[in-house]
Order: sequence, then structure tokens, then C-alpha cells
Amino acid sequence: MTHAEATTVGTDTNLSVRRFYALEYFYILLRSVERSSDNAHVFKAFVIMKQEHRLGESKFQRLSDNSPEMTPGRESRYRYTFRQVIEEAKLYLLISESEDNCLALLNAGRSLLEQYGTPGYSRTLLRLMERNSNAFRYLVERMFSANRNQPGLLVFPVYSPYQLGLQRREIRTSDDIRGYALELGRRIESDLKLHLGETVNLSGVAEKSTLTLEKDEILPKSNKESFNARNYNVIVSRIRKFWLLYFLRELYKFELSLSSFDIWVYRAKQCGVVHVTEFYPGFQGRIVFPTSVIVSDARSQDFHCLYTYRDGKCLHVHEPAESNEQVQDRFIKCIVEHYYTLRRMRRGYFVHLASLRELTCFTLKISEMTFERLLNQIYKLNLAGTLPIQISLEVDRMPEEVGAEYLKRVPVEVDGKPRNIIAIDVIKGRQRNE
Repeated sequence: MTHAEATTVGTDTNLSVRRFYALEYFYILLRSVERSSDNAHVFKAFVIMKQEHRLGESKFQRLSDNSPEMTPGRESRYRYTFRQVIEEAKLYLLISESEDNCLALLNAGRSLLEQYGTPGYSRTLLRLMERNSNAFRYLVERMFSANRNQPGLLVFPVYSPYQLGLQRREIRTSDDIRGYALELGRRIESDLKLHLGETVNLSGVAEKSTLTLEKDEILPKSNKESFNARNYNVIVSRIRKFWLLYFLRELYKFELSLSSFDIWVYRAKQCGVVHVTEFYPGFQGRIVFPTSVIVSDARSQDFHCLYTYRDGKCLHVHEPAESNEQVQDRFIKCIVEHYYTLRRMRRGYFVHLASLRELTCFTLKISEMTFERLLNQIYKLNLAGTLPIQISLEVDRMPEEVGAEYLKRVPVEVDGKPRNIIAIDVIKGRQRNE
């Protein structure tokens, strides 16, 4: 999109957000309204399509489209999500709602329906969301301000007691929990030094992480007194949330709740503006970084303006062209380097493609969609035998086969098929385009 084609808006920020993650929810609502204007019928169709598209209440897709039993509690949650999507769709003039709750599809909604399944779908929603909120601009600018050593990188390191070498059966008293909190603080200090170049003393912060537990009488004040074992998960979860909020508010200076930050970041990920992962190889916790910049002119063909603000600045997303040979060479060099890194960690010939995606996205500052597009192009050249590498892609055990409920790591689709593992051989002596 050119600057002239982009929508012009103000720079005021509205960070309020409806409580759902997946942008696909707009599609299933619009499709449901297209079929009927009756609110009850729309809700019924919405629930059916929600299950068909495996949309859960969190940021992760469900693995099965089997219809769960519609308990009163589940129906209440579904109706809440349904109402949230309706309200946001009305805000963007995708639908209208009459006083008797009848719903109607508007022209903008029909246009968005036609774009579903193309990049234009998320891009149109990005413009609608940004016109109302400027939230993506807030995220990207705040991220770059928060970390100038590693531009835009945010790390949220959090370790369970087990990940710190502490066994649950050995954690019985308040003193044990405080020991875990202090050890966690020391580990976080190390991670912040490593990943952000920040030297901080978090001992005082670590001590505060257990104070609210004492105040709420979940943790006894006496060091040697045992806590209720049934509260173990609650205690660990509360400490984890304490640190996440500390990172967000105190370290990175975001004026957002954790839940609002989560929703905006994962929406930004779906639009290709930000990358976020909880599965970065060798790191415990969450990593977030921008795959876009807010500038008047990006001065690079690898960046494309998705949205223009009233002050003339643009939201430029980093999307290198897969047809560019220099881009291809950078991508090949990157995946080969990270492939061997993962091989050393895994000690096997095949490595997880999702892990390779994480490392490559971080190094090149690209989105998952751009990674998939570039890999598909490289794979076609690989099949033609025109590259100095040979790529093998296979499907390992899918998550469905190991009893998981949610799809937390989406397989990479290559040549029209979902792939899970990859092997790369460097062919000595072969030059590109031979």
C-alpha cells in the first residue's frame, strides 16, 4: 500500500479492547449475520462456526473441532465472546444492530467477508483497529523506547520452581517459597543482563513478590510454617503474574493491563506488526519484538506502509520480497546457521521447524507469515536443484497424537502441506543457479 492509499487518522491513543484474541472471530460473526438477522439464530451459527474453526477463549486454537458439551458455564462464556465481537464489529461499521437486537451486514462487513483467506483480511482489520485506537503505534513506539540496546526487544523471563531445579515435594514452607522467589529474581537479573544489556538488582522486588500472598493469607508469615499444599499452583501463578506485571509496568513503562497487552500483542502478531512467542529455543518465558517501524519514510523496499497517521508518519511492516535474490541469500544463510544451532541442541538430523522459525524471525525481524512465504520460495528453488543446499521437510507426530488440547505451535505450511520438522544439507561445491 502506498502512502496515498493508506487511511489518515489522528494520533490519539485508545487502548481499550474487547476481550478476544483471534481476528477470525470477525469472520464467523459476519458470516453468521449474512445468513440470518435474528440474534438467536446468529448466536447458534456463531457457536457452530467457532467450533469448526477451533477457536478457544484464549490466544491458542483448539486441536479438535468436536463440539464440547454446552454447559451453562460454557454457554455464558460463548455469549460473552459473542457480545464482545458484536460490539467491536459495530464500532468498525461492519454490522448494525436494531433496538430489537436484529443484526444486519453493512457494506464494510461484506467487503471484509470477501477478503477472508487473503492478506487483505488482516490488513483491513488493522486499518479499522488503528483508526479507532492507534494501539499498534503505541505498542511499536513503546517497545523501541523501552529497549534501545536491542531495539524493540522485550523479554518476560519467568521460571517455575521445577525449571530452577526445585522439586515440588521439597517446597512446603513459607521459607521455601521465599527461597524460590529470590532464586527466580537472581535468574531474571541474569536474563535481563544477557538479553537487554541491563544490570539491575531485583532482590527487593523478589521479596515484594510474596507480600501480597501473605496479605491474602495464602502464605503464612512465619518462615517455618507450612502452607496449604492445595495452594501451590495458585502461589506459583501469582508470583509469575507479579513478575509479568513488573516487566510491563515498571521495566518497560507500558500503561496497559496484562490482559489488554496480551490481546493487542497477539492481534498485532496476526497482522504481521509484532512477533511474540513463548517457545523461543533456550529461553523460559515470553519474547516480544516489533516487525515494523513507525517512521515517515522507511527508505527500504523491504518495508511497506500499511497505515498513515495524521502527523504523516506510517506504520511500515518489514516484508522482504521473496523474489529478490539478496533476500533469498540472507534467508538461506540464516536458516542454515540456525539449523545447525538447533542440531547441536537437539543432537539429531531433523529439528523442529517451528523452532527454526522462531530463531529466523528474531534474527531477520520478520513475521511468521513472511517466514512461511520465504521458506516456500526457497523450497521451490530447492526442488529445482538451483541452491547450494538441500532441504528435507517431514511431518513428525502432530500435537493431536500426544493428547494436547490446544495448538500452541502452529505448523509451517510448505507446498500446501503442514510441516513440523526440517533437515538441511549444505552441498559442497554447488553454486547457486547451476
